[in-house]
Amino acid sequence: MGLEEQKESIFEKARGYSALFANRDFCMLWLAQIFSQLADRIIFVVFVTIIAINFDPSGKSTSLQSWLYIAFTIPAILLTAAAGVFIDIWNKKAVMIITNILRGSIILLLPFFDKTLILLYALAFFLSSVTQFFVPAEASIIPSVVNKYQLLTANSLFTTTMMASLIFGFALGDPMINIFGINFVHYGISLFFFIAAFSLLFVKYKSVQKHQNQIKSTFLSDLKEGLVYIKGTPVVRSAMLKLAGLFSIIVMLSIMSIGLSQKYLYPDNPTMGAQKFAYIVVFCGIGMVIGAFCVGHYFRKIEKRLLGYIGIFICGISLLMFSLLPFIPQISVFHFKTRSVLIFYLEQFDFTYPMLYSYIVATLIGFSTALIAIPTQTILHTEIDPQVRGKVFGILFTLLSTASTLPVLVTAWGAEILGIPRMIFAISIPVLIFGLYKLVLQGKRNSLGYKVNR
Repeated sequence: MGLEEQKESIFEKARGYSALFANRDFCMLWLAQIFSQLADRIIFVVFVTIIAINFDPSGKSTSLQSWLYIAFTIPAILLTAAAGVFIDIWNKKAVMIITNILRGSIILLLPFFDKTLILLYALAFFLSSVTQFFVPAEASIIPSVVNKYQLLTANSLFTTTMMASLIFGFALGDPMINIFGINFVHYGISLFFFIAAFSLLFVKYKSVQKHQNQIKSTFLSDLKEGLVYIKGTPVVRSAMLKLAGLFSIIVMLSIMSIGLSQKYLYPDNPTMGAQKFAYIVVFCGIGMVIGAFCVGHYFRKIEKRLLGYIGIFICGISLLMFSLLPFIPQISVFHFKTRSVLIFYLEQFDFTYPMLYSYIVATLIGFSTALIAIPTQTILHTEIDPQVRGKVFGILFTLLSTASTLPVLVTAWGAEILGIPRMIFAISIPVLIFGLYKLVLQGKRNSLGYKVNR
């Protein structure tokens, strides 16, 4: 074996997961990510359940959950840019430890806030505000604890963990409420945050700080440069708008799935329906994982734009199918007896055809989401100039948070006037038409020889 081959062999071993997990600093950082992100997802399920029990036991209002989502989202809109500036100034490890302790402490105050709706929203706002400082610190500290050969593997693992926490975090909400009870579940969530903070104590990190004035001036110039680049690059602008639209649809569906679960999956117990709505989101996440696997293994030769339009078309069909949920008969498929497996606790209930139908459709929606998001993100990664990539993605994350706020309010208002199924139907039609139109248009372009793999 030659010298170059030996070097490559060493580098390949350094890039692998075994070398990554041998890095104690990274393992402690990863453990903190797992517990903090699981706690973040469980919190939303708990808040929704509290609203259903204390303020909407009949399950007739969609706007209450919509305002809850907005309370969680507004800090992301207001603080994303500012948090990034301060994170570059402060010690990232200290920021992560303090924010986890703060979130764990804030959630312990839940019993003093859950009897007044506006106070519950305020608590959600404060929790989300603290989170906006944790997320960029977590993302930016990774290069400081792994070498450059492990960076791709480390980022891949963090992204996979983030997707898994979306699925299992929502899934854990229901059993944790059943185990601890709605009046004590906040202790379990708080413990997750404290475990994350404790793990971070063992991470060795050398802070590299920049001058505050330099960072502020750089931030403003970067923001301006990113906006100018997006305006002058139609391919990038189109991809960003497509992702913003997709994000808005997923958020709107997540909010309306609470009402669907209450009225059609658990019509005799709307409170339980609010607690178990998360399983719709879980199956959507499972569909995303299946879709991501198919895109990576089976659909690689399909043109990226065409694949995205196929995803939009399937998403429109899936939403149309969801609007038909009221027509599925309330017939039991089989009966679940009360059982406990590890920390998962299942109460006695009937698994009905509406549940089976909604979970299948949710999986299909998640599958279509992967077909849209992955090719679109790939277009962004390949088309954006590397010199402005960070600036453009920073603007994208802010756009995604902002794009969901108004649609959520409109959806809540429309759902209470038209009903949730009719509102989903109204959303599905333009999505379906747009997807079909773009598929036909792209097919004509390809037949004329315009085969640009974007």
